[in-house]
Amino acid sequence: MDRMGSNLCASGAEPDMSRRCSEWRRVLRDGAAACRILSPVYGYCPRTLAHRRRRWLEVLDRFADQFGDRPVRLCRSPARISLNPHCDHQGAWVPYGTHAREVVAVCGTIPCGPFEITNVDPACQPLLRFRVDEEIAVAPGAWEQGWFTYIEHPAVVERRLQSLDVKGQRRSRTGAINYVRAAALRLRAAYPGLSNIGLQMALSGDITQASGQSSSSALVVMTACALLAAAGRRPGRRSLARLCGEAEWYVGTRGGSGDHAAMLLGRRAGLTHICFAPPFDIRAVRPSPFPEDCQLILVNSRHRSEKSAEERLLFNRGVFAYRFAFRALKDALERYAPELGIGPAVGAAIQCLGDFHTGRLPAAVIYRLLRLVPQAATPYELQARWPDVFAAAARSCFGTVDPAVLPSEIPLRGAALYGLGRVDRGRVMPRLLARGDKAAMDEFGRLMSITHDGDRLITHADGRASAYMGGVERLTDEWMARLAAACAHGGRSQAALRYQPGSYGASTPELDQIVDIVRRVDGVLGAGLMGAGGGGFVLVLAWEGEPVLAAVRIALERDYYRPLGKEPEVERWQPTAPAGELLLSASG
Repeated sequence: MDRMGSNLCASGAEPDMSRRCSEWRRVLRDGAAACRILSPVYGYCPRTLAHRRRRWLEVLDRFADQFGDRPVRLCRSPARISLNPHCDHQGAWVPYGTHAREVVAVCGTIPCGPFEITNVDPACQPLLRFRVDEEIAVAPGAWEQGWFTYIEHPAVVERRLQSLDVKGQRRSRTGAINYVRAAALRLRAAYPGLSNIGLQMALSGDITQASGQSSSSALVVMTACALLAAAGRRPGRRSLARLCGEAEWYVGTRGGSGDHAAMLLGRRAGLTHICFAPPFDIRAVRPSPFPEDCQLILVNSRHRSEKSAEERLLFNRGVFAYRFAFRALKDALERYAPELGIGPAVGAAIQCLGDFHTGRLPAAVIYRLLRLVPQAATPYELQARWPDVFAAAARSCFGTVDPAVLPSEIPLRGAALYGLGRVDRGRVMPRLLARGDKAAMDEFGRLMSITHDGDRLITHADGRASAYMGGVERLTDEWMARLAAACAHGGRSQAALRYQPGSYGASTPELDQIVDIVRRVDGVLGAGLMGAGGGGFVLVLAWEGEPVLAAVRIALERDYYRPLGKEPEVERWQPTAPAGELLLSASG
């Protein structure tokens, strides 16, 4: 059994299987009873409890209106925050937190039935419907060959695309069905006995869509929790995180299981550091306190980070670049290990990019290896050098092995240094949080800002914006040699791997502007984008206190929101319990 436990219920008790919609509504309308049920999940803030209570009652009403008064389960998955993004699928340590925004569902079981989905949001189609058996029948031969063969079958891809919302679509949205399908299909593949279970689901959520808080992964996780609870199965949470990560490949992205693991393994106090074995397995989990004299602030750019075809292409290009950056580093290590004084055991232990870290290899050696990684390569060059790796990577990331239709240039060295810097930052971040003193948190904030610089496109100084070239300028052979020499001769710590941003380019001008505005506010320690980039939220680390939060809000309203005509949205991080089933207490 996984160390984190196998129960998927939010309170740790066995689920109550006999509560009708009307009984849930009666209990949640009672303020005292609602507090007993909700406070173990959301904490004891009266405002938060009142808001969550209203949302649960709203979705219960929606279920009753659509499906009638019948026995139901209440399942939820929180938003997640990530302080070292883009590297979970490369084997790095990533600090995650859960956040009080969430996706919630009221679910009724349909023996041998379909999945029927309704949504409180009027922008969504009133009712979506599918049967798992019908989805399998789209490509039965591919299904028999395995999950990854099935999801890449052209007929399956076409079926998914038929439900995809176009970029900017605000009415009759149907995209949610793909995430519910993803979870239902992946769990069926893992547990064939689920064939006799369908769900009626009423959904609601206040995770800002296309924001970097991973509303899509929350829907996958919540669906998986609901289906497994209905089936009476209790897999370990680590195992379930893996299945959810694999499930989300159905929608076309090629990330890992980081978001899903954060939602399933998080906690209502502090952060959870998770180390992954790419792309989906979890190596280790480490809880971490969050200093009481600090706060995290979430800033919405109001620029949507949508997983449209273009954004998905950009995201998958980064994952594709990572794969070949690792391959180039591994080849260089194997070729020059004797010359560098590296024993065979070290090379054998390196199985992913996250294994290239300064706990295993001196920084000077890593910089020398990076000089052997091309700054960029065309798909044709990658195909010629690594034909077997190319075919598998291209098919999984882009659905084709034709180099002519892939991005024309793949940035290898920038991705390599970007990933390696994040790997080393992820290793030191738990120690800094454990210390929690001023020097440690100053350093933590600095690392957050350096992490953002690896994604940065624009820099702002003296009221002017200009293209940011710092990451690219630090990729030259000369720069690598300078860093290697500084490390080899005990030079200044500025040559440390964790201080190198690399170049990944997933930010936007809006996110860069927010980061530059808040970093000028007294009391702010660091800031960076959250999630996959392309828009969404910025996460800000600051000293605790309402004056600092107010100063951040004033600066952003004055210099960002008002000039752009955007509605301000700035809020404190509020941890919540991990994903699972909401329960009526015995006294309820």
